[in-house]
Amino acid sequence: MSFFHLKLKTRNEILFTFLALPSVIGLALFFVVPFITSIHMATIDNPVGRNFVGLYHFAGTIENFAFRMAIRNTLLFMSMSVPLNMAFALLVALMLRGVGGFGKNVLGMFFVLPLVVPSGSVVHFWRSLFGINGAINGLFFSNDPINWLNTDAALYIIVLIFMWKNVGFNIILYLAGLNLIPKEYYENAAMEGAGRVRQFFSITLVYLMPTTFMVFLMSIVQSFRAFREIFLLTGAHPHTSIYMLQHYMNNMFASLNYQRLATASYILTIGIVAVVLVMFFMQKRVMNYD
Repeated sequence: MSFFHLKLKTRNEILFTFLALPSVIGLALFFVVPFITSIHMATIDNPVGRNFVGLYHFAGTIENFAFRMAIRNTLLFMSMSVPLNMAFALLVALMLRGVGGFGKNVLGMFFVLPLVVPSGSVVHFWRSLFGINGAINGLFFSNDPINWLNTDAALYIIVLIFMWKNVGFNIILYLAGLNLIPKEYYENAAMEGAGRVRQFFSITLVYLMPTTFMVFLMSIVQSFRAFREIFLLTGAHPHTSIYMLQHYMNNMFASLNYQRLATASYILTIGIVAVVLVMFFMQKRVMNYD
């Protein structure tokens, strides 16, 4: 019997490897290998001369004004959009958990619908609101229209677009996490005299830590993908408040400055890895209820 199970396990592992092999090859061929080979590009003077210059491009990139502005704006955008997105998603998930029947389906569809809306439609919708000829100017500033996407308010508009576009996915994750928390924990806590606030901090938040960790990582990834909407709204050279790191990298690619592009991508990777490692450490410190 044990031999049969061992043989079945081996066959399943072979089948799994065979099915996963195309994806692994594609990932290695189009992502891992180019990323590793770009180290060479980041350490030479130019694609033609190919003289080794060490960390010269890294120092130049860090000292570049446009890069610093892009880093500052990206961090500011992430520090605003990610916590707001997570907090609002958790709040809506808690509300939806207490709603049943038709109302829950309608509210869920309202928040999830933006996930399937094409980026072009998203851009057209928000431009019709905040464009120079948009509805906001038509209703409140018809005599002196404002180009909202070319002011300091553009950052808050982008944060609003990001939340509208991505909060639905985080709601789904939080709802799944909430459904995994046994109701007996709340019943026992209520019998011990714990109120809703105490239950939220002592039970809900603690047992949602794995979900919160996943939501945080996904929100970070989604915040970098917001460049698509920003680019479609404002082009390659937007207002300085929303000039993101992806703008810098895109402009370096357009100007054929592959050395600065490679160095910027590695600096970004180091930053993301550092954040993920910190989150893993914090998760292990907090998740001690097992």
